Amino acid sequence: MLFALKRTPAFDELLKTFEDVTDQDAFKGIRCPLCAWKPDDSSRWSCSCRDTPEPTFPSCGTVWNTFRTAGRCPGCNHQWKWTSCLSCSGWSPHEDWYEDKRPVP
Repeated sequence: MLFALKRTPAFDELLKTFEDVTDQDAFKGIRCPLCAWKPDDSSRWSCSCRDTPEPTFPSCGTVWNTFRTAGRCPGCNHQWKWTSCLSCSGWSPHEDWYEDKRPVP
């Protein structure tokens, strides 16, 4: 019965396809409200409140993909209200990046 759980090349290919679709879907409907640039899984932001519209807080310097956590820093748990565009460098409220206006926790 355990042979059904054995990894095979076909299983690995199916798993990779599923992961690719999941990653693509994770960023569907997210775009910069200023220039329409769309982030992907490799996009990274840094938790640093210097020169941002964000109110001053003890930022931690963590680097992560802000859309994987709906704007919450995994290092210090700060909920970012603003997100900068990695393409045009403009700042917009984080919730404005979601085309379907998902509520931000």
